Amino acid sequence: LKAYTANTAGTVRLRSPNISDAPIVDFRYFDEGSPGWEADLDAVVAGVRFVRKIGDAMGDLVAEEEEPGRHRLSDAALRDYVRDNAWGHHACGTCAMLPRDREGVVDSRFRVHGVPGLRIADASVLPRIPGYFPVAAVYMIAEKAADTILEDLRLGTARPRRNTPEAVAPPG
Repeated sequence: LKAYTANTAGTVRLRSPNISDAPIVDFRYFDEGSPGWEADLDAVVAGVRFVRKIGDAMGDLVAEEEEPGRHRLSDAALRDYVRDNAWGHHACGTCAMLPRDREGVVDSRFRVHGVPGLRIADASVLPRIPGYFPVAAVYMIAEKAADTILEDLRLGTARPRRNTPEAVAPPG
């Protein structure tokens, strides 16, 4: 119903100082972050109404609408349903590969800014969600990160963590 959004900035916040507590994740699914912020939500509601018209035109070929259900007629009821039931599972960008002054977390070699020896190589480094199904982009990130790490080891520019076997043992 809605493929891509201008919204690229959800949040991940610590719930408490306890590392066992799950973080608070707000995907901002239905918030464009601009005037008229309900644009995403309204687009999905319009999509539901459009699909209902298609179903109605099909007559007896469609037995009944299971979800959101014909009892949800108003835009407000449909918005509530969508808000409570829509979800996604391709979170990206929480550790974007951008310069530090642009709120980036990792550099172009997957190194975490200011944390020697730590790299991130997953969908979190994508500054923008690449579309519906980011698996190809994640495979490319993994391949590039592996090549980059191996190159850094060959060149002697890798920054292993201190006091680990990797820090004192030669590569290979």
